[in-house]
Amino acid sequence: MQNYSNTVSGSTEKLAWQILTVAPLLKKRLFRPDFEQGENQLPLSYAQVLATLNIEESMTVTEISERFDIAKPNITPLIDRMIEAGYVKRVRNSADRRVVHVVILEKGREKVKEMVNSLKSTVQRWPGAVTDEDKARLTKAIEEIHSILMKCE
Repeated sequence: MQNYSNTVSGSTEKLAWQILTVAPLLKKRLFRPDFEQGENQLPLSYAQVLATLNIEESMTVTEISERFDIAKPNITPLIDRMIEAGYVKRVRNSADRRVVHVVILEKGREKVKEMVNSLKSTVQRWPGAVTDEDKARLTKAIEEIHSILMKCE
């Protein structure tokens, strides 16, 4: 990797390089093909929306579109598939019938638990060289990344 100065410009460039190089590692090490094609059988984007709904309880179609940077016309088939699977339902806002909320159902919550267990299994299969201390540091780092990136919305 290049040598970076301590300037703001240098740290911004280093951050850009780090983002480019860590994103593929996250996908490869955590979201292996068996995550989407195995027992979960949900594309990663669906899994992420479902996990977020598990936390938020309910989101409008616009909120989902903006949070995941998915065009509104592409949200409809995503939600339709999750409704067909019994994971979520649409609820019209009583004050403004044009607003549609997507609400997670119990089956959706169970699916999120399955996905979390799948990721736990993946982490447990990491080589012994990855210590519990390493996992704790990674957890802390991801919490920090999440906190910082939420400020960007």
